[in-house]
Amino acid sequence: MPVMTIIGCRIFEDEVVHLIEKGPELEEVIVVKNENNSGIIRKLEEIRSPHRVLPLEKIPELSVRKDSSGFTLIVMLLEFALDGVPEKLREKVYETIAEMQEYSDGILLFYGLCGNVLGNVERDFAASDCPVFILKDREGSMVDDCIGAVLGGREDFLSKLASNGAGTYFLTPVGAVNWKEMLIASRVTPEPENVEMTKMIFDISGYKKVAQIDTGLHYEQEFEAKVREFADLYGFEVINIKGSPELVEECYKKAREEVLRRKKE
Repeated sequence: MPVMTIIGCRIFEDEVVHLIEKGPELEEVIVVKNENNSGIIRKLEEIRSPHRVLPLEKIPELSVRKDSSGFTLIVMLLEFALDGVPEKLREKVYETIAEMQEYSDGILLFYGLCGNVLGNVERDFAASDCPVFILKDREGSMVDDCIGAVLGGREDFLSKLASNGAGTYFLTPVGAVNWKEMLIASRVTPEPENVEMTKMIFDISGYKKVAQIDTGLHYEQEFEAKVREFADLYGFEVINIKGSPELVEECYKKAREEVLRRKKE
């Protein structure tokens, strides 16, 4: 039974749910039981998508799995807080990869370069029987971050910046609903509810707009309301930008095909 694990930031909840719901058929979906996966579990339950929630120690290792042609996906998301500390992010991601290899035939990272700390991750695990893949654009370049991933990669992201002007803060649906946590995690401010201080930080940084990124996924019902809440608090103009899950779909497809190819050898 081919088994692939997705390890990623919570910001990619919607994209992972989308792949489970709309992607190629899966024999089994296992979500690792931890405090970071509550959102994705809720969304899978809302769309009535079959899945199991298991603590890591209860997930069958590859060596004891039955033979089957079906494909199993394991999901393990990590906390927002890692994004603001690149060294800690690298350490946790590498540690989690090593931990999940005994359960997986391949691992797909839902991360970008993230301060360039994950730029060598595929090479660093190249000698393993469990290949590691990371999100890349159509030119084969690693995406910079979660915003670049839903906008199609670096060039598309830079194009959006150029056309909308500097000083734009980007929010995806998951980022918008969790905007306070995101501001703390990215070290913009330790106190997002201290509006005066946070607004001063944004002013100094030159932010004047908030981009509401329509990813084409609608698992977060409060998306627009949360963007408006954020904009009203800090005096931002709201602009609308079109995103897409296309890049993550393509990366998932390629990783899945490679896992299947290796299992046939």
